[in-house]
Amino acid sequence: MLLAYRDHINESTVQQLLSLTEMKLIQSGEEKKLRKRVFNILVECLQNIVNHSDVNTKDKKEVVSLLLLGRNGNDIFIITGNRILNSKIPSLEEKIKEINAWDHEDMRDIYSEHLGNSTYSEKGGAGLGLLDIYKRSGNKLEYSLERIDDKVSFLSLHVKIKSETD
Repeated sequence: MLLAYRDHINESTVQQLLSLTEMKLIQSGEEKKLRKRVFNILVECLQNIVNHSDVNTKDKKEVVSLLLLGRNGNDIFIITGNRILNSKIPSLEEKIKEINAWDHEDMRDIYSEHLGNSTYSEKGGAGLGLLDIYKRSGNKLEYSLERIDDKVSFLSLHVKIKSETD
């Protein structure tokens, strides 16, 4: 385990977590190319938490979330977790299923097509975060959901990042 964090994640903690991650990856001796891929995937994962978490707190900008970063053999893994409205689960699952069906060989074309066809949401995203994570990680997206109550579940996203030596 290189990093474990469970607390509120907002814009300021994102910057702190990214700096800490960069330092941990350098200290662990990761190659520059792998560090860059991990960093870019982590940016997308943390943006997903900040932009798409749903909680029952007074301040919606702060979200109780989870970030785990570690190594398994030659690969790096990132696990993030946050609360999500149950009403958003079907569309999320459909999007992940669609992304996982794509061939990594065709990702450049698929990504370019989606970038050209994207419109920005009210939260500022173009809906490319999960696609970017899939593209950069070299692996299918894995996730789990744990129901909290009738309105909210806890979403865990599991990303395995292949090292270049595999």
